[in-house]
Amino acid sequence: MERAREPLQRKISRYYYDYIKRCDVRLTLRFVKMTAIGSTSSFQKKGRPKAPSIPGTRTSIHNAQLLVSTGIPSLDYLLGGGLPVGSVLLLEQDTYDVYSKLFLKYFLAEGVVNKHLLTVASLDINPTSITENLPAPTDTTPLSDVSESSSDKEMTIAWRYQNKKSPMSSLDYSRFGHDYDLTKVISNEIISAVDIELWDASCIQVTNPGSFGKEFWSLLKFIQKRIEVSHLSTQSSTPKTNVMRLGLHSLGSPLWGSEFGKSEKEHRWQNLTGFFYLLRALVRNSFSVCMISVPSHLFVDPALIFRIRAMCDYAVRLESFQGSDKETNPVFKDYHGLFHIEKLATINSLVPTILDSTDWVFKLKRRKLTIERLHLPPELSETVNRSQEDPVGKTSSPACMGGALPRNLDF
Repeated sequence: MERAREPLQRKISRYYYDYIKRCDVRLTLRFVKMTAIGSTSSFQKKGRPKAPSIPGTRTSIHNAQLLVSTGIPSLDYLLGGGLPVGSVLLLEQDTYDVYSKLFLKYFLAEGVVNKHLLTVASLDINPTSITENLPAPTDTTPLSDVSESSSDKEMTIAWRYQNKKSPMSSLDYSRFGHDYDLTKVISNEIISAVDIELWDASCIQVTNPGSFGKEFWSLLKFIQKRIEVSHLSTQSSTPKTNVMRLGLHSLGSPLWGSEFGKSEKEHRWQNLTGFFYLLRALVRNSFSVCMISVPSHLFVDPALIFRIRAMCDYAVRLESFQGSDKETNPVFKDYHGLFHIEKLATINSLVPTILDSTDWVFKLKRRKLTIERLHLPPELSETVNRSQEDPVGKTSSPACMGGALPRNLDF
């Protein structure tokens, strides 16, 4: 019986072998035929959808996100190449609101040069005073992939230092924005050609916003209407040809409501936190980008600023040296304030931008505002009071030696 079964098993195995072989030949011929005629199949890699071509924007090579410039090339470098469309940048003001206002003006000036839609809102000052004093660009052509470092100049000290960066040099970055001159102002003719909408206290017409503050609710309705009229919503089928820049100055100051009284002590900030939550939803679902300056030094509740940072994509804080002890400190004599990076976004990525330094400072030159790495001087002046020096008439020696050692040891 076993010998009779062997031929049958061989026949079955041979049958299956021939069947599989014929199937492989058919699949191979079919694949060759589809490749020859250029047919689309699942084996071909599908490309990403192209980003809309909008003046003043470019696509990030890291996460394929559409970016706009903040007007400050060094700030674009810290943000990962620029500010993504649909994101919110939180700018915590300095004490006297001097430099934070300049940051906002740079942001709006870049929008004027690229003819973006602008929306400026403020209750502390007249928004017209911000748009009328924007810095003028030094050149109307954008700067494309130009490095500010002076690496082209060969160093004559030693050949081994030619490839090393100068410790006090500015950042090495690629930029697509413009340079601006603070001593000049953009003419009214150029500003009048740009679509600019201003919002102030005279625009508040909401009578019954419910439990929401009328100031915040009126501004939200104003922004929502502007997005709908300009067809900037992502749900709109109209091709996108422009971007709107939102500049909100000193949001959450005492002029924005009465939350600085009893509500703050009870940790109730429904108006301000609710506004950030709804604003982020509007910006995320439209071709818009927002920069908000907030007087965080006035907030008594420390939990409030953490909530606001969580509702924004980027968060930076300015610490000015005006009126502080650091203003006379020789370590900071070349700078005007510290630049703290509180939060970086992770849009279309699992890891945020990794910077090569944690200490940053900003400097206001005669013609421009820059952000640089903080480098301590190699040696302080002789007039500086060094805490590590011994007092006069006293010597410090190890306790195990039992006595005083000579002040100057000869090795």
